[in-house]
Amino acid sequence: MASVLQVVLLLALAPLAQGIVQSVKARLQGRRGPLPWQPYNVALKLLRRQAVWPQNSTAVMRAAPFVQLAAIAIAAASLPLLSAGGGAEILLPLFALALGRFALGLGALDTGTPFAGLGSSREMTVGALVEPVLLASLLPWTVIAGSTAWPALVQASLSMGVFSVVRLTTLAAVFLVLVAETGRLPVDNPDTHLELTMIHEAMVLEYAGPPLALIFWGAWLKQIFLVALVAVLVFPWGLAGPLGLLATAAKWLLVLAALGVAESLTAKMRYLRVPVYLATSLALSLSALALQAAGVH
Repeated sequence: MASVLQVVLLLALAPLAQGIVQSVKARLQGRRGPLPWQPYNVALKLLRRQAVWPQNSTAVMRAAPFVQLAAIAIAAASLPLLSAGGGAEILLPLFALALGRFALGLGALDTGTPFAGLGSSREMTVGALVEPVLLASLLPWTVIAGSTAWPALVQASLSMGVFSVVRLTTLAAVFLVLVAETGRLPVDNPDTHLELTMIHEAMVLEYAGPPLALIFWGAWLKQIFLVALVAVLVFPWGLAGPLGLLATAAKWLLVLAALGVAESLTAKMRYLRVPVYLATSLALSLSALALQAAGVH
């Protein structure tokens, strides 16, 4: 029951998290920007519209939004939010995110359009680079904890110093992966419809109505899940106790604001430069692992 309530909470807050990032980005660029709850209006507008499907599409395309949202919901259910004693293995959400990406890419290929196929190819390429780097960024904590279970990882993070070298290095590595996994600048641009720069948006151009709303909601849920993952793993303080909810909200706002700032200060990089960007995150992760092995905390 607690896991179900946790997923419902994240589903309800996911559009608001997206709105906060958009608002921070607009303010830093000198624009008024949309209100933080604008994504709710977008989703409700799409839910009231009629779904339109390409002529040659099959049930694969129709099922993709539901599989993607369900997979990310499974990942969200495994995360310990307000208590360090909950949660499952850390590998479960990684596999769930990969399943959601695969379903959406397969649905894009099922449309039969070259543009969707191009977006699917790019997304799978980025995903093949992001997933091992994300796993590598979690290795220092698994080595310290001697386990891949969430409770052990949280306790290992609590045992480290607040400004420890391993913590700061891991934070930098995870944040680079967070930017790439959520499809934000400099890896992707969620606000563009230019063929040469689109990755995620190219896969969903053939969707309309409620299925498109589910895809958007799934992307927002993945974003808030990754933000919560960073907050739990790197900033584990305040998970329990009467002020746990306020502490969790403050940490989420901090990471979301950092996303908006990072997106405002960077420009879209060339697609061929994405492996170099992710290699930087991998190097930081391995550096944190080497520092931990050398006894430098």
